[in-house]
Parts: sequence; C-alpha cells; structure tokens
Amino acid sequence: MDQENGSPLMRLREHQWYSPSSSRFSCPGDRFIPTRSLMNLDLAQSSLWESPLKKDDRPVILTARDEYRRKVREKLTLDLEGKPFKMLPFRGIPKRQHRVEEMMQEEWDRSRPVKPYRRIPTTADRTLDGPKLMDDYYLNLLDWGKSNILAVALGPSVYLWNAENSEVKLLRRVNEEEDHPTSVAWSGDGKTLAVGFASSRIELWDVASSRQVRILEGHTSRVGSLSWNRNTLTSGSRDASIINHDVRSIGRSTPHIRGHTEEVCGLRWSGDGDLLASGGNDNLVHVWEPSNMGSSKYLHKFTDHCAAVRALAWCPFQSNILASGGGTADRCIKIWNARTGKCTKSIDTCAQVCALEWNRHQKEILSAHGYSWNQLSLWAYPSMSKIVDLSGHAARVLHLTQSLDGSTVVSAAADETIRFWKVFEPPPLAFSRMRDEENTSFLSLKRLHIR
Repeated sequence: MDQENGSPLMRLREHQWYSPSSSRFSCPGDRFIPTRSLMNLDLAQSSLWESPLKKDDRPVILTARDEYRRKVREKLTLDLEGKPFKMLPFRGIPKRQHRVEEMMQEEWDRSRPVKPYRRIPTTADRTLDGPKLMDDYYLNLLDWGKSNILAVALGPSVYLWNAENSEVKLLRRVNEEEDHPTSVAWSGDGKTLAVGFASSRIELWDVASSRQVRILEGHTSRVGSLSWNRNTLTSGSRDASIINHDVRSIGRSTPHIRGHTEEVCGLRWSGDGDLLASGGNDNLVHVWEPSNMGSSKYLHKFTDHCAAVRALAWCPFQSNILASGGGTADRCIKIWNARTGKCTKSIDTCAQVCALEWNRHQKEILSAHGYSWNQLSLWAYPSMSKIVDLSGHAARVLHLTQSLDGSTVVSAAADETIRFWKVFEPPPLAFSRMRDEENTSFLSLKRLHIR
C-alpha cells in the first residue's frame, strides 16, 4: 500500500487538474482543456494588462489608500472557493442539486414568514382645521371612540367628525361666556360621550340621537380629565379631587377621592380596569385600586417628576406597565411597574411632554411635545431609543388619540390644526381594507375643515 501511495499515479491524483471519477462533479475536468465556466475572464484580462511595479518604484511605507488598494486587490484575486485565482482552471464543475430538491427548497423559502419592510411616514396624512382650540396644558379636548367618530372641543363647541364618511356634526354649543368644554371622553362601547365643563358639571350625550341623557355633579371647579371603566366614569378636577360616577345610578351621592393637592389633569384606567392612574399639577402620579378608592388609599405614589403630570398611558401588552410624562420643568418620560412600584426607565426628551400613546401592534410609544420642540416622537420599548421625529405642527402638540384599528394617531395642537399620522403599523387584515378606503373620494382630500 505504501508503495502505491508513492507511485507516480497517486502523485498525479493529488494535482487539481486531474479529473477524478467522483460523483461530486457533473462535468469532470480535463488536464489539457481548461474549464471555461470556472474562468473569470474579466479578472484575467485585468491581470494581463496590469503593469507590475518595479522593485525600486514600490513605496517603503504604504499610505492608507495604498494599503486599502492592496487589500482590495488581494480579495479580488481569490476565486469563489477562496483559493488563489488561476487564469486557466482545470477542475471539474461541481454537481448542482437535483431539480426536485431545488424546487422544494424554493418552496420552503417562499413559505417562511418574512416581516415586510416598514416605512414610517414623517408627514401628516391629513389635516383638519380646528379653530378656537384652547391652548391649555391641563385640558383633554380630543378623543376617538369605538364608533369611529372623533370628538373635539373647539372653544364653546363640541364637534364630531365621522371617519367613515368625513361628515362633521355640531353636538353642543355653550352660550355662557364663562363656560366652555374642558374635557371629552367616549364610553367603552362608543355610544355615549362624556363632556366636562369649566362650570364643574359633566354632561352625558347619546350621540346617535344627539340627546343629552344625564348631568353629573359633585365637583366645585372645572373638570379637566375624564376616563371610563365600563359603567364607571371617573373625573378629575381643579378642586384636586377625583370622583367615580356610576352612570347607572341616579341621585346617589359620590364620595370624593383625595390624593392630589392641586388640579388633577391626567386620568387613565388600565385596559383590564383593575388600576387607575392619576396625574396632577402637584407633580405626583398615583396608582389606585378600585376597592380602596373610597377610602382615598392609593396603591402607589410616584414622586420622581418635577413638573405637572398630564400624559399617562397603560401598556396594551403588559397590563402592569404605566408610562408618564412631565411638563416643561421635567421633560421626562418614565416607565413604571405598577406591581412593584418601581421606575424601570426614565429618559429626558428635552421638551414638555403633553400626551402619550402606545402602539398596539409594535412595542413602541408615541409622545407629543410642547416647549420647545412642538413635535411628535416615536420611541422603541423597552430600550426607549428614539426611532423618528414627526414635525408639522407650529405650536405645542397638546392632545393625542388613536383610531379604532390602532393604525392612525391624531394630534391636536395650539396652532389650531388637527393632524392624522399613519405612524403605527396597521394589522395585516386591516391593511388591505385601508388601502381600498384610500381610493374613496373623501380620503383624497388632504386638507379638510372641522366646521
């Protein structure tokens, strides 16, 4: 055996130009005829025309450019297998996969779920005029309900904008000079709209019939924040109190919940209705459990903000995660774990935080800002790294709300404009429907008037 390994025949087989009878090659090579399909004719021609430098002409110290060219030349002179390039290869051509196997692989590649590229528009998709929109940080004047109707308070009036047919409807107009709407909030079913007023009362409206059905009282000053939890409407006032109104009962006294020392400007129930977050002009955030609210005993009290807290938002995919945003002197977005009472993340946005909205389809949160940027910013969660800024408003952006399918966010600003942003990725089934709706006549209008 050893003699055979040292024979000329065995030494011949070790050369690349020998053509073995192996099943790896669909076309065996020949020792005299080069394999044309393995030849790189462009590189061969370039090598032939290249004039080599004489020994005396070569620089002693290579510059960065010369070193870069040397490395590029070195990479280009390797063949597909990483071996030194040869002008005339005598190797065999490797066998390709069987056609059936190739087809199965292609089918497998097509069936693999591939996440489509997401493009985030940085300009508003549509703009409404909102004359007399009050420039007041402590009010909540915009809400989009499950009936696909946008409610907005403009000066002494409350208007409804139907997203399906673009119709604008006047729901309520106050004639008194000193009274005006200070907050709006849709019920969970989208049938009832609650409107808080500067005179401290709250009106409940049946939108389908445009009829006022109830008046709720109890506060002694303006009602700047409202939030629904099934049959309970929670209100926050400048009198620093919170009231839970059971809309099913008539004439029943409602206890005041005391926790803040100044105006309650932010209220938000969690998605499951187990926790209520309240923010005030006293720079505090309270988290309440419904069972203990009657005794004004809060679950958590967060004191990390150093300005008024109006922006509150519960995470849709982690029910115990709360986001809060502070005013001009604070400028921070903080993420809280309501189970442990700990702050898990805090970032300085360098601007007043007016409102927050979570993306229901991606782990993202959108913030609306006032002094001094007057823009929207999209953040990745949980890293809270900034994804993109959305500009267009000329004054501070006070309000945010999102559409029924969670694909569009609406912002209202002190520049008296209401802008629609397709910043959240829509659900896959809703995306085709939204594309069809874009071709309808009313959505082709890029600039509309609220009245």
